[in-house]
Amino acid sequence: MDQFFQQLVNGLTLGSLYALIAVGYTVVYGIVQLINFAHGEVFMIGAFGALTTYLLFFDGETSVWILPIMIIGAMIASVGTAVAMERVAYRPLRNAPRLAPLITAIGISVFLQEFVRLFYERPGWTLFAFAAMALGIGYYVGTRVSKAELNHPVTKWYDRAALIGAVVGPVAVWVVVRQITSDVTAVLVVGVVIVGAVVGTAIGWLAGLAVRRRARAEIKIPAIAAAAATAAVAAVVGWVLFEKLISSITWPSAKQRIPFPQIDVVTGTAIEIGGVTIQRSAIFTMAALALCSVLLWFFINRTRLGRGMQAVSQDPDTSRLMGINVDRIIVVAFALGAVLAAIAGVSQGLQNNNIDFRMGFLAGLKAFTAAVLGGIGNVFGAVVGGLVLGVIEAMATQYIPGQFGGSTWKDVWAFVILILVLVFRPQGLLGARVVDRA
Repeated sequence: MDQFFQQLVNGLTLGSLYALIAVGYTVVYGIVQLINFAHGEVFMIGAFGALTTYLLFFDGETSVWILPIMIIGAMIASVGTAVAMERVAYRPLRNAPRLAPLITAIGISVFLQEFVRLFYERPGWTLFAFAAMALGIGYYVGTRVSKAELNHPVTKWYDRAALIGAVVGPVAVWVVVRQITSDVTAVLVVGVVIVGAVVGTAIGWLAGLAVRRRARAEIKIPAIAAAAATAAVAAVVGWVLFEKLISSITWPSAKQRIPFPQIDVVTGTAIEIGGVTIQRSAIFTMAALALCSVLLWFFINRTRLGRGMQAVSQDPDTSRLMGINVDRIIVVAFALGAVLAAIAGVSQGLQNNNIDFRMGFLAGLKAFTAAVLGGIGNVFGAVVGGLVLGVIEAMATQYIPGQFGGSTWKDVWAFVILILVLVFRPQGLLGARVVDRA
């Protein structure tokens, strides 16, 4: 009997991990009918985000108060990746045949794996990320200040020309100065900000003049100056962070397994209850799933944004006519799934004591299986499906005799369950909460 309960605990631990990842699949599918096969890599990047946060600020520390900050770092990395993925890769394909975004998702998955494998130990790539961040933040501030409608399908690029010029100018100044010198001094920082803001404002104003006849929206000087100044400040902040913090660390190679930080209280000596051994990291994983499930239920059913998600999942066109910003809802869905995937990435690192760039592929497939098992499109079905799948794997490992048993066959039995569910109950255990759309 102790053996049964031990395997049950092991299965619930594994299932909790699958469930945290599976929610991301099912939330996105329920709203945009997209199976995001790159979601496993969002989980992997969350783990690397937590490790990066630890190496930047707490290398060598083991205090438990570090863990929440590591989780925040993981969330930032995962949410940033998921939102960028939606904006750059999926949004342009929203009305394309379903095969196109599916193939794109597989391509993004491979790209993210190889990117982490090749560039994690080379911090220079973060300069490009800081440049992109400066462009994005500056442009966003400019749009908020201008309050202009910049999404007209015919003139949108002419309308945006002034703001694009305003943010490109400061980043270009930052690139030129950094090519000349990498020394960061207070005088140089202030000078780059001022010169970048002036140059960006001038370029933005000239760009606005050049397209005035073809643009529908006119961007005023205050909005152009705000965009340029913000981009200049963001670029310089990224430069300072790189020179003073990021480049000072020896980053491990992701081409092999990287040890994950062990944190007091949530790792260490296992807890014995009767004849059952419970790892501290397992308690963390199951507690995280329980807490996230409660918060998710509250968000979906008790907040305006959550009710908007329910409306969009049923009929996005009618929701748009009712004043709901569908694009915003979709971004929230990607971000929500990424948050849970980030927590799962931290849990995986704590349980296995290491992470690697391949960890997202199989975990993503298992999470997709869990989402289908519970009912694709049903958020709490994904939670149930993950737990059931984890228990089935653990029990199959222990109780199936002969050459078809053991840990080497656990992945086989997981996908056998997927095939059986697709054949005999394709709507899943709790039924898929997806509306057919004309």
